[in-house]
Amino acid sequence: MPTSKSQRLVNLVICLRSTNAFLSAGEIRRMVQGYDDAENDAAYLRMFERDKRELRDAGVPLEQGASLAPGSPAGYRIPAHGYELPDITLTPQQAGVLAVAAEVWREGERAARADGALAKLTAAGIEPAHDAGATVSVTDPAELATAALVAEAIAEGSTVTFSHTPAGAAEPTSRRVEPWWTGSRHGHWYLVGHDLDRGEPRTFRLVRISDVRLGRAARTVPVPPTEQVLALLDGAVSRLNPLVEATVWAADGRAAELRAMARSQSPARRFGRDGVDLEVAAPLGELSALVAAQGADAVALRPAELRVRVVTILTAAEEAAR
Repeated sequence: MPTSKSQRLVNLVICLRSTNAFLSAGEIRRMVQGYDDAENDAAYLRMFERDKRELRDAGVPLEQGASLAPGSPAGYRIPAHGYELPDITLTPQQAGVLAVAAEVWREGERAARADGALAKLTAAGIEPAHDAGATVSVTDPAELATAALVAEAIAEGSTVTFSHTPAGAAEPTSRRVEPWWTGSRHGHWYLVGHDLDRGEPRTFRLVRISDVRLGRAARTVPVPPTEQVLALLDGAVSRLNPLVEATVWAADGRAAELRAMARSQSPARRFGRDGVDLEVAAPLGELSALVAAQGADAVALRPAELRVRVVTILTAAEEAAR
């Protein structure tokens, strides 16, 4: 298979960067994968000239000088001093933004895997709904802004003070926390840290946080290893949004996301329509919202708590539409 142009350019940069000696065009042709695709010497030289021009246009400092071998033609190299980036020093604010951006990128990777599952369904003859897509998304700018502030505090090793409104509460309470981690699980953003008022680790949903202020106080509790912090997060998420083993019926050709999540499925005709019974293990909150979003195309069969959640969501939606 011929080497792509982009891969050939990468190979050329690696080759010329890996030596202090000037390499002749002939040596480069033998050493760089991709130039062996050229049909003859003239074709190679045209290809090489185009590649040199592209590298220079991209700002790569391509030097030309005498080869070590006497009588050899001029060669080429990429000097380290002109190519390497200087050391990067980030302010806490920049580090915070970078941390949030990295988490968003990881969410995108997970979304891409979900899209891959939908593609497999399509290949199998199951047409996803037009609005089908990854359930994980980052859409709330306020949450991202909060995450950036928390990440800044983590980088500085300082505390944060914020207003927190627990589920079911009418009024927020003020909290002081030494933050350890911020990121997302199942599409929701969280803060994990040491609650100074409670004197123990706590997990907070960022959507329930407002009025975040960075403190000047330094940490009083060492930050646990990442594995321990994530275990705290997973435990809290499981309590707030427990994983359920469920059976969901989906109409033929519908509910693509549910089908992608299913561990197994079996044909089932219900409610006067052909479909499948799906065996799914997922967080209760996300699964109930996803089933409700399908309308009449999906029905929660078990457990009872899932059915109650779905009915509650649909009832609230109906009342809101009146």
